[in-house]
Amino acid sequence: MALPADIRTVLGDIAATAVDSYLPGLIDNFFNSNPLWVRMMSKERVLLDGGDTIRQSILYDRTNAQSYSGLDTFDITRRRTKTVMQFDWSQYEANLTIDGRTLIKTSGAGTKVLDLVEAEMETARLSLAEVMGADLYLDGTGNDSKAIIGLIAAIDDGTNVTKYGGITRDSSVEGTAVKGNLNTTGGALNLALVNTAMGSATIQPHRPDLIVAPQAMWDRFWERVQPQQREPIGPGFDDLARIGFNAINFNGAAVVVDSHPAAGNVWLLNTDYLKLVVHRDRDFYFAGWQKPTDQDALVGQVLFAGQLVCQAPRLHTRMTGLT
Repeated sequence: MALPADIRTVLGDIAATAVDSYLPGLIDNFFNSNPLWVRMMSKERVLLDGGDTIRQSILYDRTNAQSYSGLDTFDITRRRTKTVMQFDWSQYEANLTIDGRTLIKTSGAGTKVLDLVEAEMETARLSLAEVMGADLYLDGTGNDSKAIIGLIAAIDDGTNVTKYGGITRDSSVEGTAVKGNLNTTGGALNLALVNTAMGSATIQPHRPDLIVAPQAMWDRFWERVQPQQREPIGPGFDDLARIGFNAINFNGAAVVVDSHPAAGNVWLLNTDYLKLVVHRDRDFYFAGWQKPTDQDALVGQVLFAGQLVCQAPRLHTRMTGLT
C-alpha cells in the first residue's frame, strides 16, 4: 500500500515551478525600479564567474607621445599608465516564506499556491529594490560594510572617503585618477550652478548623461527649464520614458527623480563609466525551498552577489547642500 504524500512536498513542487516562472519578472522589474539601474541595464550588466575580488583597470596617465622630425630619437622610456582597483563582493538576500497553515488552506487549488508564490516574489522584489536602491547612494559602510559600495564612495575627492578600489585619493597621479568631483557650494539650485558642476565632470567628448535628484530638487529643475525640454525623446531618454520615468533635458543629460538620494543632493553621472558586476551563480539566484526542522513551513531565498564599479570617478559630480 502506497504511503500518503506529504502535502508540503506536493505543494512545494508547485511552488518551485512557480518560482521559475516568476523569477525573470522579478529581475526585470527590479532593474526597472530605479533610473540608474535602468540606464546601466541598457548598457548590459557584467557577469563574472568569481574571484577573490572584483578587479577593474583604471587609466591614470598617458604614454609617451610627441611630435618629431627626420631622425629625431624617440622617447622609449616605459611609463606606468594604469593600475587596478579592487572591490569585494557585496551580497544581498530576500526571504520567501510560506507557512504550513497557508499551504493546507490552498492544498485543493494549485492556482492559489501560484498566487501565493507570486505575492512572495513581488515582496522580495520590492524589498531588494528598496534596500539596494538606498545603498546605491551610500558609501558601502552600511550593515558592517556588507552593503554595495555606492556613489558616495565612488564620487568623492577624498573629503569623506579617502580610498576607492584600494587606491588612496591623494596628489599622486593614481590618487588623482580616483577622485570624483564633490561640489559643496550648496544654496538655491540654479541652472548655472548645475552647468558648472557638469563642466567639472566633462572631458570631451565624455560628459554626464544622467542627473539624479530627489523630488524637491527635480521640481526646481522643472520650474527653471523651458516647456519643450520637459518631455524629451530620442537617444538618452527613450529607455527611461519606456519604463515610465519623467525626464527633463539639461545639456543633453536626462534629469530624473529618485526617492533614495539624500535631501539636497544631486548626482551628475556618466553611465558609460558605471557598471554593475554580478556573480553568475548569484544573479538573483533562487536557492530552492527548504523545510525547517522546527517549523511547518517552506522557506527560500533569492540571492545576489555583485558590486557597483565606477571606472572613472572624475567624470561624475555630486552636489550637496542644495535647496
